Amino acid sequence: MVDINQEAMRYAERRPYQFTRIRLPDRQKQIRGRFQITEQPDPMIAVMLGDFVHNLRTALDHIIVACVPKERRKSASFPIVLEDIWARDKEGSLMVKYAKRRDEFETAIDGLAPNARAFVIKMQPCSFGDLSNLITLGIISRLENADKHRQLITLGCGGKDFALSFTVRGLPEPIIFHQVLATGTRFLKDDTVIPFDFPSDFPPNGIPHPDGSFIQPSDMEVHLTGTVKILVEVTTVGGNQPPGTHLLDFMMPSALFEVGEILKTLEPFVID
Repeated sequence: MVDINQEAMRYAERRPYQFTRIRLPDRQKQIRGRFQITEQPDPMIAVMLGDFVHNLRTALDHIIVACVPKERRKSASFPIVLEDIWARDKEGSLMVKYAKRRDEFETAIDGLAPNARAFVIKMQPCSFGDLSNLITLGIISRLENADKHRQLITLGCGGKDFALSFTVRGLPEPIIFHQVLATGTRFLKDDTVIPFDFPSDFPPNGIPHPDGSFIQPSDMEVHLTGTVKILVEVTTVGGNQPPGTHLLDFMMPSALFEVGEILKTLEPFVID
């Protein structure tokens, strides 16, 4: 994870983005531009991320193996199900189409202590309903499946914590737009159009200038500053959940923390 973050920082330091102005009539009192990525990250980051995810997934399997009797260890693993395999039909019976997957799930955790078994079931992404595609275990599983099937994990780019400023002729300092774009877990994707509406009290003829002219939106140069982030595209591999996009530097520590918490919870059930 440290190596991946270092590569991501080197990439961001090159400021691989631009803001391309979209010209509008001054009467619209709006500035609009397109945020564009000018350089893609090193493809090796996807390879490194695949190794990171595989190690997390393997750690989960290892802890389950350590928690079951020796005769069960060849069949034991940490199952991750993205769909509700315990769903029932209108008659209240378990759905037949999930019968095989229920059998596989039972085989994977057969031999676990009751409390450990209950914990593994509780942690399944499908337990979170419509939020299952956002659950870290589900993301790990889908990324690991992609990597396992010889498909490079897909990376994208996005902008985060961006601010606009305007340079106006005759003014020594730029005008700073204080509303920051794409904060928290939000981001601007490549080719996003960014609009800026001037306040309603913007003078109809423009801002008066000492030389007697008026400054219109078209006279203002726009500058966009922020940080480019690497995004991880989570596909539908391994379930019917919709694809999603996650910030790399947010997803990795979240995944590491969650797997660590699972290992700590199951450690007391390890059989010597």
